[in-house]
Amino acid sequence: MSAIFLVLTGLLVAAAHYLPDSLFAFYPQFSRWILAKIGAITGPFPFAVWEVLALILILWAIYTLVRVIRRHIGLISWLAGILLGCSIGVFLFVGLWGLNHYGPSIDTYLNLEVGTYRVDQLEEATRYYAQTASQLADQVQRDEQGIVRFSDFSVLAGQATKGYEMLAQEYDCFTGKLSKPKKLASWYLFSHFGTTGIFIPFTAESCVNPDTFVASIPYTMCHELAHRQAVAAEDEANFCAFLACAENPSLEFRYSGYYSAFIYCYNALHKVDPDAADAVWAEISDNLKADCQAANAHYAQYEGKVQEAAQKVNDTYLKAFSQTEGVQSYGQVADLLIAWYLEKLI
Repeated sequence: MSAIFLVLTGLLVAAAHYLPDSLFAFYPQFSRWILAKIGAITGPFPFAVWEVLALILILWAIYTLVRVIRRHIGLISWLAGILLGCSIGVFLFVGLWGLNHYGPSIDTYLNLEVGTYRVDQLEEATRYYAQTASQLADQVQRDEQGIVRFSDFSVLAGQATKGYEMLAQEYDCFTGKLSKPKKLASWYLFSHFGTTGIFIPFTAESCVNPDTFVASIPYTMCHELAHRQAVAAEDEANFCAFLACAENPSLEFRYSGYYSAFIYCYNALHKVDPDAADAVWAEISDNLKADCQAANAHYAQYEGKVQEAAQKVNDTYLKAFSQTEGVQSYGQVADLLIAWYLEKLI
């Protein structure tokens, strides 16, 4: 049975490679439709259903393994059962959502032409995002230390879908019918993994680590909601998150979006022209600088071997779905941000 599900998974991936026009004429719509049906069931729960199911499966696996060891029989059957469960899980993952990794890129749906850009174009876009983020940084609430302070997680989660509701009026690849993102109960573990959010296709839940630096929480919510809408590639989900934040009526979401866009473009610029990046940094507001520095200090506490190992696992996963840049694909969003700036604002 395990072999059957693995073969079926292979056939799905082969279809994505060799019959892309036929498959992706309907697959993204199917993926969004089936995820909407699943989300209608899991959405009303105030907690992440997948975390409960994962805990039950882990406890069940441990319990049955202990029984097998005590009886000294049935180990092969137990291993076969685990293999079958994993094979079914991989098949469902690929069938429900994973094939979106092979689909048309988001710029195709948004009529956005992405090309190769000069350093001066990157610098110009970076300066635009820096200036807008600086203006918004001076408007949001701050704590006694001068660091940005946002509304409670539940309040932000309730506002997270509004940007996509606006985008859905213009683009067919978005839908406003989304369940609000949920808080991860196992956030401490994810913080050590260096993970700010996760989307689980099996339960159609967009989940966010509440320990994420406060300025990035709204943006991360929109990133995970982008995955819910069949946007699989990380750089494309990042770009969709920016668009959704920019369209959101909430000041907190708009700041989070432009703050994140500035960070991505600044990092890309710093790699190719450190002097230009330093010049942009010198121009930003003190409040934006304070948030960037506070974010670096926040994430530094979790750096270590565990995070490195988790990043390698994530890197392997992304490359398995043809994202050849692996975890570096998170930074490719700069190309989309430059294209959007040049085409929409100039």
